[in-house]
Amino acid sequence: MFDGIYNQFGTLVYYATQSHPTHFDDREFRDEWQDEVYAEAYEQFVKRGYSRVADLGCGSGYKLVKYFPSHASIGIELEPSLSYVQDAYPDREWRSGEDMAAAIRGAEMVMTSDVIEHVPDPGAMLQAFAESEAEFFVISTPALELLAERGISPRLGPPANTSHIREWTTGEFHAFVSRYLDVVAHKITNIPQCTQMIFAVKK
Repeated sequence: MFDGIYNQFGTLVYYATQSHPTHFDDREFRDEWQDEVYAEAYEQFVKRGYSRVADLGCGSGYKLVKYFPSHASIGIELEPSLSYVQDAYPDREWRSGEDMAAAIRGAEMVMTSDVIEHVPDPGAMLQAFAESEAEFFVISTPALELLAERGISPRLGPPANTSHIREWTTGEFHAFVSRYLDVVAHKITNIPQCTQMIFAVKK
């Protein structure tokens, strides 16, 4: 599959997505990756006076429990991670990500940390966000320009990480998210890990 994108000269070029992605199992990880994303999400959660957060693609659940230990939370995953978090933290609320709109229902803030690059239809995910009752969104993903300049992943795809379907530069990601939500902040949060993060609200 190919996505049309424009380079810095305004020329249309094509990005090749991953045609046969593999499933990524995040159960063995704790806070080695995206820790700062959760820290900043928590700051926004407290600052805005929210009471319930949804974490779409919560992985092992460790970072959600670490940063939101006493707050109402919804951890969202697919199998086998869903059964894992249900067993590991039985006192928390866990939902299946099969129905994204239903999964995030009831949350004031939705966060999704390095998940969108694994999603077959990321536009549908962002549309579900836009149509939800949530007010604030935290979305992180690798910054493709950093990956490419280090030789980690090709600029025009497909991603070197076989579980990634699509990767975006910061400019591309800002434009993409802006189709569905209003971006209020966008930055690189972790240069060594090539992480970019967006804060967004509904239009």
